[in-house]
Amino acid sequence: MPRSEPELDVCLVAEGTYPYVVGGVTRWADGLIRGLPGTRFGVCHLGPRPASTPLLPDNVAGVWGSANAPPRARVYHALTPAAAGAAGPAARRAGRPLLLTCHALTEGWRPEGWRGPTPIDASQGPGGPGGPGGPKGRGYAAPEVIVAVSRAVAESHVARGARADRMLVVPNGAAAASARRAPAEPLVGFVGRLAPVKGLERLLGAFRMVRADQPEARLVLVGPSDGPPGYAEELRRLSVRLGIADAVDFPGASRPSDWYSRLTCLALASESEGMPMAVLEAMAHGVPCVVPDVGGCREAVGDAGIVVPARDVEALAEAIARLVGDAAEAARLGALAAERAGRWTEADAAAAYGALYTALGVPARAG
Repeated sequence: MPRSEPELDVCLVAEGTYPYVVGGVTRWADGLIRGLPGTRFGVCHLGPRPASTPLLPDNVAGVWGSANAPPRARVYHALTPAAAGAAGPAARRAGRPLLLTCHALTEGWRPEGWRGPTPIDASQGPGGPGGPGGPKGRGYAAPEVIVAVSRAVAESHVARGARADRMLVVPNGAAAASARRAPAEPLVGFVGRLAPVKGLERLLGAFRMVRADQPEARLVLVGPSDGPPGYAEELRRLSVRLGIADAVDFPGASRPSDWYSRLTCLALASESEGMPMAVLEAMAHGVPCVVPDVGGCREAVGDAGIVVPARDVEALAEAIARLVGDAAEAARLGALAAERAGRWTEADAAAAYGALYTALGVPARAG
C-alpha cells in the first residue's frame, strides 16, 4: 500500500480464506467485518492476491497478497497460526500488535483412525519445523493475544505450545434468524465443505439406517466440494451403492440460510470441528442438531441438541431417526436451540473483538 494512503485499523492476515472460499471461517470473517462497520479493515493473504474478488463490505479497503509486506495497520489479525508466523516480522517492524485467532483443532487432536493427513508432532506440520506457524512455533510466539473459538480449540493449541497466559476464548456466534416454521418434509441436512474431514461417508451410512426406520426421510448435503479431485462424485457413487441415491441431494454451494428453515435436523459426522458455524446457524433458525463429540461440538449444542460418540455410525443413525420420527421432540430441541443461540450471537462476538482491537490501539468509533 502506498504510504500516502491512510492506515488501516485492522489488517486480517489469511490463507485464501476470505473472501474467496465458502466455509465457516469465511462466514466468521464476514460477520466480524459487518459487525464492526466503523472499523476500517483490509485483507492480506499469504500468497498472491487473486485476480478477482467478490463485492466487499464498504469498510474493507482492499485485498492484498504477500503477508510478508502487508499494508500499514494499527493491528494485524492473523486467522491461522501459519498466517501469524508469516505476518509476525512485518508487525514487529511496524511496531504494531499482532492478534491470532485459532479456528481449528491442531492436527494432533484428530481422532484415532483418522484417514486424512498425518498428525503433526513437535517438528512437523503447518509452517514446517517446530509446528504451527514455522520454526520454533513462531505462529504462537509472535502474537500479543491468542484467541480460540472454543475451549477445546484453546486446549489443543496450548498443548502444542501456545502460551496459556496469552489465550482467550471468544466463541463463534450466529446471526439472528427468523422464527422457526415446521418443515414440510422429513429432511436431514449437512451444511459445510464436502471434504473427508467431515466424515460424509459415515453420514451416508447412518442415513441408510435412518431410511430403514423412516422411509420418507431425505438427506441434503449443502456445500462445495473441497476434498481430493472427484471426492463429491465418490460420495454420489457411495449413495448409489448404499441404495439411497434417490433420497440424497447435492445442491452444491447454495446459500446455507436458504436451507435451514427446510430442515428437520442438521447432522454432522466430522472427524474434527473447532466451533462449527453451521451448527450455530442452524440452532439460530431453531433447527435441532446431531453432532459428534469432537472439538467444540458439545460446547456449541449443550443440552439443546444430541451429542453422539465420535465415529459411531449406529448412534448417529439412532439420533437422527429419533428427531425425524418424533416431531414433538424435534420441536422441543429446536426451541432450546434457538434460545441457546440467542445467548451469544454474531454481534456479541464482533463486539468482543471490537473491545480487543480497542485495547490493542484501534480508536473506538461508532458504527
